Amino acid sequence: MSSIDTKVFNGEKEKTLTHLNVTTEIVYDDDEIRPEDTSNLRRVAQSLPLAAGFILINEFWYVEFAYYGGSTPFQNYVQYGPDDPEQAGALGKGQSTATALQTFFTFFCYFTPMLGALVADQYIGRYKTILIFSFIYMIGWLILTTTASPSALEKGAGFPGYIVSLIVIGLGTGGIKGIVAPLCADQYRRTENYCKKLKSGEVVMVDYDLSIQHLYNYFYWFINVGSLIGGIICPLLELHVGFWAAFLLPTCMFAMSICVFVAGSRFYYKPGPTDSVIVKTWNIIKFSYQQKRRAENEEARKASTSPLDFAKRDNGLPSIAPWDDEAQNMANWDDSFIEELKQTIMACKIFVPLSIYWVCYNQLSNNLLSQAAQMYRPAGFPNDIMNNFDPIALIILIPIMDTFFYPFLRRMHINFASQARITVGFFFGALSMVYAAVVQHYIYIDPLYMSSGGVTSNVSVFIQIPCYFLIAVSEIFASICSMEYAYTHAPKSMKSLVSALSLWPNCVAALISLAISPSAHDPNMVNVYSGVAAGSFVAGILYYWMFRHYDKIDAEAQLKKMLDEDNSYNLQHLPESEAVAIAEAEAEIIPK
Repeated sequence: MSSIDTKVFNGEKEKTLTHLNVTTEIVYDDDEIRPEDTSNLRRVAQSLPLAAGFILINEFWYVEFAYYGGSTPFQNYVQYGPDDPEQAGALGKGQSTATALQTFFTFFCYFTPMLGALVADQYIGRYKTILIFSFIYMIGWLILTTTASPSALEKGAGFPGYIVSLIVIGLGTGGIKGIVAPLCADQYRRTENYCKKLKSGEVVMVDYDLSIQHLYNYFYWFINVGSLIGGIICPLLELHVGFWAAFLLPTCMFAMSICVFVAGSRFYYKPGPTDSVIVKTWNIIKFSYQQKRRAENEEARKASTSPLDFAKRDNGLPSIAPWDDEAQNMANWDDSFIEELKQTIMACKIFVPLSIYWVCYNQLSNNLLSQAAQMYRPAGFPNDIMNNFDPIALIILIPIMDTFFYPFLRRMHINFASQARITVGFFFGALSMVYAAVVQHYIYIDPLYMSSGGVTSNVSVFIQIPCYFLIAVSEIFASICSMEYAYTHAPKSMKSLVSALSLWPNCVAALISLAISPSAHDPNMVNVYSGVAAGSFVAGILYYWMFRHYDKIDAEAQLKKMLDEDNSYNLQHLPESEAVAIAEAEAEIIPK
């Protein structure tokens, strides 16, 4: 007869069912049950781990305050000169130069996460990497603050100091961006689905993927809380005190973030570095193509669905030539890693067209601020405070979506899956740019605009608000979902790397924006906004056509996972002879 061994491990009960020499593991919570039919259960997320909440509240409150608050004055700092009594400015380089430099900054901030991810995954782990790049980030803010002081500006240090600081800040923030979100998600120590009974008596399925979606929604929410506060205070300091003060505050806030992050380190689960994933991946790709090209594998080539199958030991391909001794010794991977790598490559394909969406979003930090400068504003109201309506919208909408909209769809059995959400994000991004083009048209035909030579107009700046709300909705669907998708579809050894790759669309979008920046001036702005809107709309259609089948693949994988979990559970209820036969066939699950 079978025996049950119960012990306490990390606060959970681990029940082990032993049949002869084979062990099948089933993990329970105190309030957890395992019904035979789980298909109709409502799915809920795990509670947010304390460590993840600590990272979100402390790290992003200060870091995003510094990044978004401190970078908001960049456009005015470069575009306008110091002589305008109503418009804050310092360097007087014009809109095209300001937009180009702001775009370069965005490009560099989203290019460098790959460096931080490689350092974290292969050498020192995520926690230590965040600390190192935080100090680099701090140096960049110190350079910017000192060179923006009145005495430094008089001596001509403002522009070269700005260029140097963009590079150093970009390196620092890039090294952090691709790592902190995975570090938060790592705090979920339980990664399998399970059932539990709520206090109301309802039995629900606690879904790991839904937990990650929940985490990334609030990850984005905390980003925008810090962004909003910094984005309001820094422009006011810029207008009423000076740019040096607008940069000094983020510098001080970021210094505090380093202290707080270190103080909470004892709460964190800190994954260490893994093997050289890049080298292993390269060896797999090289080896699989070498095997595929072998003449004796012609029949296998016709049957394979992926070249990587040739690097698997148990690939199921017909008439495939056996590996030689050298190949056996070189292959330091297993078949499960090949499957994870195939899934990762598949997931990363979605990042390419997302670049077109991010061109829409990038207008918030440059051209829409210049548009606001041409509109009527109350006295003492900075133009670059307007893009704070984006985080305001996100702070309002994210809890509504996470608490009401998505659960409502699940209750209605509507599968609003990842690729469908990202596609909707493209369309809302396009709508935001259509709205910006319409606003710009009314600015151009305003009599005051024409009589003032393009300096101001009677069109109220608050008419811009719907544009920011539309782009915020697009972020919830496109940005948050792509980050969540990157994390959940990456193998454990490549979480940072794939999360960093999910930021590269913004990097490519910055290059596209840089290419169109020479045309970003009056009277061309209606065409600029309209072109960006058309690009996002067409890209959204193409995106759904290319990737809609990914949602079906994910649904099938989720169903298989549920069936595997149910089969594992049902071993207990079989006659012992049948259970032993099944357990022996699946002995690789957990050898005794």
